[in-house]
Amino acid sequence: MSSEDTNIIESLIEVVRLGKLGLPVHYDFSNIPTSSSSELNTLRKEIESFASQYNENYSFILNLSKGNLNTAPPAKNGFANHYKQLQADLLHLTWQIQQISEGDLNQKVCFSGDFSKAINKMVDALKEKQDISDQNEHYVNELKELNATKDKFFSIISHDLKNPFAGLLGISDILISEIQEKQYDSLDEYAKLIKDFSEQGYKLLINLLDWSRSQRNTIQVDIKPQSLAAVIDNAKAANNLQSNEKNIKITCTSRQDYLVLADANMLNTIMRNLLSNAIKFTNEGGEITISDEVRENKLVVSVTDNGIGIKPENIGKLFRIDTNFTTKGTRLEEGTGLGLILCKDFLKKMDGDIWLISEEGKGSTFSFSLPLA
Repeated sequence: MSSEDTNIIESLIEVVRLGKLGLPVHYDFSNIPTSSSSELNTLRKEIESFASQYNENYSFILNLSKGNLNTAPPAKNGFANHYKQLQADLLHLTWQIQQISEGDLNQKVCFSGDFSKAINKMVDALKEKQDISDQNEHYVNELKELNATKDKFFSIISHDLKNPFAGLLGISDILISEIQEKQYDSLDEYAKLIKDFSEQGYKLLINLLDWSRSQRNTIQVDIKPQSLAAVIDNAKAANNLQSNEKNIKITCTSRQDYLVLADANMLNTIMRNLLSNAIKFTNEGGEITISDEVRENKLVVSVTDNGIGIKPENIGKLFRIDTNFTTKGTRLEEGTGLGLILCKDFLKKMDGDIWLISEEGKGSTFSFSLPLA
């Protein structure tokens, strides 16, 4: 072997030694002369190719170790194949941790044995705490609603239920006094006031009892096919006196008698309350229209009036027990706001819903839905 070939071999050994030490192979292969031995020249080319792939792989792994997971892997480099899989696993792990940090506690890490166990154990602990937190929030909301219900109940008893009886007592005293003085001219007016106060107290008491039973879940819901036409007729009859006194025209536009799946008592209470509410807020000589429409296997019933309407900021208060919202009618009729809350509660028990559209000064439309029979 010539001394020149010996130098070539020593240079190639130095390249291999650097790779063996795990260091980058910074070697200028152009300084290695061409040998007369074809085998030695082939070996040189192979080691040069090896060094190039080794350096590419070294740089790729170094970037991964520094956290640069989006580093492009070297192409056509067999050394990098396993590290490419590692890169994919690390990218997926990073994504999972990001999802966990954003609240997705259903992630299950499958990266590596003990590491995965530790991460998954941490996630399970976080999920348990989240469940406890959600449960506590649910209990807090329930307590707030119960407290609001209690306040509403005592408000009705202490104020609203007292008013009609106070009126009855006052009119009774006047009536007794006038009879004793043999002044009979205003007896019919006083009798009418007694009837009005009695009717107000009776309606309020019925709603209060129904609502109380609903809150205690003692109402037995008996879902059966119910005739909508019959329910509307009952509601009109129950509110006939009030509508006649205000000369309000009530029109039903339904072209057929639909059957809905509902509890008879609940449906009658809903229709009676919505019609009474419309009469209350409609001016004398006004109009109320009851209409229906089939939508996706449900019947939507609407009660539309051309009354005073509702301010936009008050619409969201109507079905909430905690707002204690109520307004007086066009004849200063008193109310508690309980009727609409009762309607919503009953409809929920019958797989129905209730909503409204209103414009101040132009009227309101209260609509509810129930499954068709």
